[in-house]
Amino acid sequence: MSPYLAFHSTSELYGKMKELENLWEKFVLTNSPPEKLRYLIYESWKRCQEYEVDPKKKQSAISLNNDQLLEIMNHSRLFEAAVQIMDDLSKQIRGTGYLATLCDSEGRIIYLDGDQKVLKEAELMNFLIGADWSEKAIGTNAIGTSLATGHPVQIFSAEHYCQGCHPWICSSAPIKDPLTGRILGVVDLTGLSFEAQPHTLGIATMTANFIQKRYKEISYSTLQYLHHYFTQVVKRKNGEAIILFDLSFNIINGTEKALKLLNIQHWQQIGSIPGIKQLQNFLLNQVHICKESYLDQLKLHVHVEEINIQLERIGFLVYLQPQQSKDIVSSPGFCYDSSHQKWSEIIGQSEKFQSTIRKCQLVAPTSASVLITGESGTGKERIARTLHQTSLRHNSPFLAINCGSIPKELMASELFGYEPGTFTGGNSRGKRGKFEEANGGTLFLDEIGEMPLDLQVHLLRVLQEKEIVRLGSSHPIPVDVRIIAATHQNIPKLIQEGKFRTDLYYRLNVVELHIPPLRERDHDIILLTEHFLKRFSTKYNKTILSIDTDVISFFKTCQWPGNIRELENTIEHAVLFCLTNKITLSDLPRSLLEKERAPLLLQSSPNHEEKSMIIRYIEEANGNLSEVARRLNIARTTLYRKMDKYGISKH
Repeated sequence: MSPYLAFHSTSELYGKMKELENLWEKFVLTNSPPEKLRYLIYESWKRCQEYEVDPKKKQSAISLNNDQLLEIMNHSRLFEAAVQIMDDLSKQIRGTGYLATLCDSEGRIIYLDGDQKVLKEAELMNFLIGADWSEKAIGTNAIGTSLATGHPVQIFSAEHYCQGCHPWICSSAPIKDPLTGRILGVVDLTGLSFEAQPHTLGIATMTANFIQKRYKEISYSTLQYLHHYFTQVVKRKNGEAIILFDLSFNIINGTEKALKLLNIQHWQQIGSIPGIKQLQNFLLNQVHICKESYLDQLKLHVHVEEINIQLERIGFLVYLQPQQSKDIVSSPGFCYDSSHQKWSEIIGQSEKFQSTIRKCQLVAPTSASVLITGESGTGKERIARTLHQTSLRHNSPFLAINCGSIPKELMASELFGYEPGTFTGGNSRGKRGKFEEANGGTLFLDEIGEMPLDLQVHLLRVLQEKEIVRLGSSHPIPVDVRIIAATHQNIPKLIQEGKFRTDLYYRLNVVELHIPPLRERDHDIILLTEHFLKRFSTKYNKTILSIDTDVISFFKTCQWPGNIRELENTIEHAVLFCLTNKITLSDLPRSLLEKERAPLLLQSSPNHEEKSMIIRYIEEANGNLSEVARRLNIARTTLYRKMDKYGISKH
C-alpha cells in the first residue's frame, strides 16, 4: 500500500479508527514512538510538537478576512486557473458527503463547496473559507501535511494530530508550478471518517494535475513577462549589475556586469559561490520585510525589487553593488526599506486607509496601470506621486494632467503633441505632448472620467501599442510611460451611460486603489488636524499650542464633503483668525459651522425656516437631492416628505 494512503478498503474502518485512537493517546501521554503508525504521520506529529501545537485543539484559526479573500479571488492566478475545475469537481461529488477544497500555498482555504449538512459539521472545527489549515495552525492534516511534504496524502481519523479533527478523513494533493516546481496550493477532499473511501486521494491528485495543466499557460506567460520586465529595466539601468530570479530562486536572466561582480563565467556556476546561500535566504525569507541589505559573505550591497502581476509576487530583481563606504552598512543584519519612509509620510492609521497603503506598497515597484478612486480632496494625486517616487521610475519625470480642466479641443495636443504647421498660431517648431515628456516615467491622468470619448480611443491605442502619433504626423513614436489614472466618478455607471469605454476601463484598472473619505477615518481626523496645525502655525509665525476639545468633537461629526482639502483649509483659516494659543469653535469658518449644524437646526426650526433652509441647500447642491439629504443628515425619503409638505419641486 502507498505510504500516502490511509487504508485499503472500507471493511477496515472501525478497527482502524480504534487502533489509531489508542496510538494517538499513547503518543500524547508518553511521547513514545507509536508502533504500526505510518512513518510520514509520525514525522508530522514530531513537527507538530516542535511547533507546540496543542493536541487537544478543537478548531483552527481564521486568518483571512473578507477583504483579503476578495483580493485573492480577484487577483490570484491560482484561483483563476482552478475555480472552474473546482466547480466541476464540486458537482461530481454532490451527494457523496464530501467537501471540495482549494487552499493556497500557506494552507488557507480559498474555495470550499459540498454537502451543506457536512459543511455545518465542519464549521465546528473552523473548516471554513479563510481558515488556516497548515500544520503549524492545526497539526497533522492532509492540507498542511501535503504542503509540508510536497506529496499527495490521505489522513484518517486519529492520524490527525489535533483531537477536533479525529472524526474526519481528508485527502489532499499539491498543485505545483509546471515550470519551477514551486508548490502553489493544495486540492483537498474532506468527509466524515465513517464515509471514508480510498479513491478520494486519487480524485484529489487527478484534480491537482488538471489545475497544473491549466496553470501551465499562466506559468509561461509569467516567464515571458519576467523576461520583458528585465529587458525594460536593463534599458533604463544600462551598465548595472542585475540578476532576475523567479520565486524558486531560479535565475531567469542577468547582466554581464553581475557575472563579473560574482567572478563567474555563466549562471550555472552560481551555486558554487561561497555565501550564495545568504542571498537565497534573504530573498526567500526576508524580502517581504527588507528591500536592502549587506551580505558580508559576498561583500556585496544588494537591493531587491519585487516583481508583481496584479499584486501577486512572481519574481525578484536583485541589484548588486560592491561595498564602497564603511558608513553605508556595517553589519550583515542591516536591513531597511528605502521606500518605507515615503509611505510613512502619508498620514493615516485607520484600517481602511492602511489597507490601501499596503496595496500601494505592493504595486509601486511594478509598471502596472493603476486606477485611484475616491471623493474629491482625499489625496489621490499625493498617492500617485508617492507610487512614482517609490518605483523604479523615480529618477524619471512625473507629469500630471487634469482631464476635466483642459478644453476638449486642446487635450489631444496636450497629450500627444503636434508637428510644426499643424495649428495656426501654434509653436513653429511643433510641440512634444505629455506622453513624450513623461517617457521613462509616470503620467498621472486626473479626473479620467471627464476625458471625451473620441480621445479615449487614442489613449487606449497608446496603452496597447506603447507608441504615440503627434497631431499632423503619421510617424509613430515609441513611449515607455506608466499610467496612473484617478477619478471621483463611478466609472461602471459612466460605461452604462455610454460615456466611458469598457475596454479602456479594463486596460486602466489593472489595479484599483480606493481612498476612503475622511468621514470614514475617525482617528485620522485628529492626526491630520495636528499635522496642519503645526504646518500653519509655522507658516504664519503663530504660537498655537492646542485645539479645544469641542472643536475635535465637532470635527468628528462633520461630513467633510471636501475631505482632507477641506480640513486643511479649515485649519489654515482657524490659525489665521485665532487670537489666543488655543483654537476654539469661534475661529472656524462660519460656512462650516452653518453647514454642519444644519441637521440640528433643522430639527428645531419653525416650518417657514425649515422650508427656506431646504430650498437654500437644494440651490447650493445644484438640485442634487442625495447631496442635500447627506448635508442635512436625513434620509432621502424624509427629505422627499418634507419637500411634498412644503410644495417644493423635485425638479
